[in-house]
Amino acid sequence: MTDNEAAGGPAGDDTDRLEEGVPFYHSYSGLVSGREQPPDRRPPAASGPSADLYARAARRYYHPTFNFGTTVVSGVRGPVFERIVHVAPFWTLTAFDRAPIDPDADVPCVLVLPPYAGHCPTLVRDTVAAFLPGHAVYVAGWADARHVPLSAGAFGLGEAIEAVADMVAEIGRAVHVVAVTEAGVLAVAAAALLSGRGYPPATLTLIGGPVDCRADHAGLAASATARGLDWFMRAVIAPVPPPFEGAYREVFPGFFTLTGFLTRSLDSSLSDPKELFSSLIIGDGDSADGRRFFFDEFLAVMDVPAEFMLQWIEAVLINRPFVPDPSQPRLSHATPPLAGIPLMTVEAGSDAFGGGGQTHAAHTLTGMSAEGCRHTEERAGRFALFSGARWRASIFPRVADFIAGQVGLPKPPQIAQAEDLLALSGLTPAFIARLNREGFYFRRQLARLDETAASLLDRRLGTEAHPLAAELAREARRQLAEAGRS
Repeated sequence: MTDNEAAGGPAGDDTDRLEEGVPFYHSYSGLVSGREQPPDRRPPAASGPSADLYARAARRYYHPTFNFGTTVVSGVRGPVFERIVHVAPFWTLTAFDRAPIDPDADVPCVLVLPPYAGHCPTLVRDTVAAFLPGHAVYVAGWADARHVPLSAGAFGLGEAIEAVADMVAEIGRAVHVVAVTEAGVLAVAAAALLSGRGYPPATLTLIGGPVDCRADHAGLAASATARGLDWFMRAVIAPVPPPFEGAYREVFPGFFTLTGFLTRSLDSSLSDPKELFSSLIIGDGDSADGRRFFFDEFLAVMDVPAEFMLQWIEAVLINRPFVPDPSQPRLSHATPPLAGIPLMTVEAGSDAFGGGGQTHAAHTLTGMSAEGCRHTEERAGRFALFSGARWRASIFPRVADFIAGQVGLPKPPQIAQAEDLLALSGLTPAFIARLNREGFYFRRQLARLDETAASLLDRRLGTEAHPLAAELAREARRQLAEAGRS
């Protein structure tokens, strides 16, 4: 036994790994204290876009909170209360309660699974905000591994899948699971597990997740196969140093997410975070202020347990568990893992890692690959699928309609691309976001406004001095009439 082991510290090999990993934490996270400090709200000293960019990239970002104050339910704004349902060492289940107009109304229950690849759960803030007005929303909160002590044990891919199953059981009612990007694999496996136990999710929606990486335009799967897990263990795994609570736990450091290890070529480890971010949000249609706020969320990262990340890479990029093996044909009597579960998949046309049919491939697991609900958002990046004006105006209404159609709720008319508020002339993405927050997503909704309703909307929007709602209603009616004649 070494002196270090006798003192209760890690073994010699772990000490060597710790010494290798400490510079990573010194260079990015800092080691003034293992406790999180309040965020630095001071503006950068220099001015200009470039100075602002590099000031943001160099700043330390602390874990943000959802902090939803209010939401609009049936045109009435009311408070939102955040309630912790269950706490485990590696995950938390949070419910967002809002005051319904009709307490007896039965609204769909949605469980949102954020990505688990280094970003904080608040990355799906826009996703949750869109669901709040008409759904009972629960969110899975993945813990920062640097704050989970070694005594909590390991948390690999299997434990994460079981955690999702436990969340559905904890909610205790019909649950519509919405999985964002990398969480899609967890959702598929958990849905199959729950189906075997007799209580599958009511629906499953996958947004941009890489289920079948054969259409891997970024080359990540090929690179991962060629390099092997040994390379990943040496290149992207490091132990947490003291004084963090998770000291000596091996993790995938969150700041590696900003260098593109999971979203670009594995060789571009020094890529510009701004360039990476811009490629991921392409086509989101959001305003400059909205993008700046989301960039802060993008730069707030956390550590992921090494065992989870390595098992995820091995399963998704190397072994590809959901890809049919032609050498072993499926038995005719075998039940597909997602049989009987209504499935919707959403892809981005400009997402190299999760596009090109990689998400739509999940329909082969239902046994009805030719059917199912698919949507591809052309000229959009990965993050535009669940955040920004395009998500609010085009993608969310489709997901909400899919869920409503499965629970027998009244379903709006078939969504047409021409009905997007984005098609109205003169509207900025920032103003569209304000209309979305008031519950307006389509021109047909504006077209129904009479003068009184338009006046009330102007009052809520703060445009009373220059009434805009009535003008928008008239333009919407005119455009829809022209579209009907054509």
